[in-house]
Amino acid sequence: MSRLLAATAIALGVAFVPSVSGAGGSEAFALAKRVAAEPPLDPASPVWLKLAPLAVALYPQTSVAPGTDAKPLIARVRALHTTQTLAIHLEWRDRAAAREPGIGRFADAAALQWPVDYGPGHALPYVGMGHASAPVALWFWRADGTAETLAAEGFGTLTRQPPDGLQARGQWKGGVWRAVFRRALAAEGEHRARFDPARSALVPFALAIWNGEAGERDGAKRLSAWKWLRFEKGSADEAYAEQASEPAPAGDAGRGKRLVSEKGCAACHVFPGNPAQPRIGPALTYAGGIHSYSYLAQSLAEPSRIVVPGKGYFAVQDGKRISLMPPFDGGEAERRDILAYLKSLR
Repeated sequence: MSRLLAATAIALGVAFVPSVSGAGGSEAFALAKRVAAEPPLDPASPVWLKLAPLAVALYPQTSVAPGTDAKPLIARVRALHTTQTLAIHLEWRDRAAAREPGIGRFADAAALQWPVDYGPGHALPYVGMGHASAPVALWFWRADGTAETLAAEGFGTLTRQPPDGLQARGQWKGGVWRAVFRRALAAEGEHRARFDPARSALVPFALAIWNGEAGERDGAKRLSAWKWLRFEKGSADEAYAEQASEPAPAGDAGRGKRLVSEKGCAACHVFPGNPAQPRIGPALTYAGGIHSYSYLAQSLAEPSRIVVPGKGYFAVQDGKRISLMPPFDGGEAERRDILAYLKSLR
């Protein structure tokens, strides 16, 4: 979609639908409707349930230990905002509620992840907790009533932040969790999510969900790709709307599947149909569901640009992590075919 069409769709308040390769369809932005009254914290409020949700797929985190072998999950996202406040409503299925952590017990939990810096000229952080110089802020809720803001610049760097007014409340009923996160648009502090609808209508976000009954905690979770929140009546930015539109791969996924074996990828990466099942590099089983086309393309061209810190994935040279994966040395057609195959994995 052209930049003009993308910006026009946002300005008119209709859904701009970027293509999503390998998904068999398309997906819209999550619309944050503007309201006069404070959005309710009650997850079962009719104010929330009458809103049309955006369905977001979450996939098992398998890039670094501890991972999870759970199945993908669908969460539904609704959003409301006033001139001062943003509130997000999440809904997902869970057959049993795990509310209280203890020795050998873990509570259900959910988190919203935001880039600390975003907008035109800012590349998205690595979706798995950000990366060096590209921090993320997280709104974290746990079923025991915990609500806190966290920040990270990559796996293993997660830290609590001073309170910033975040409120969160969850309710489980009939095999469904519903949770509401609410906070002021503005926030003080270094690693905070900040929102200014008058300047930027589009904000990237990602989701993470933990099933405590299954022993999920820390990196054992399900997570989504970066998605987009659009503030109703917010200011459209043509360049950023174009960035939000992910290009459809031009390659052939069938040829790409053959090439990942011929090019040696099967020696290091787990992916469907690979009998070796190695653990030398990040698993690719859900690569297309979790990662953007641009991130996968960058990983092929510059594997050391963002290094996933799994055991055995890298070496350290002059104090820097260097990926053990060499840059892709094939032709352009082969590169497109491999990217098309990777985007089909979900």
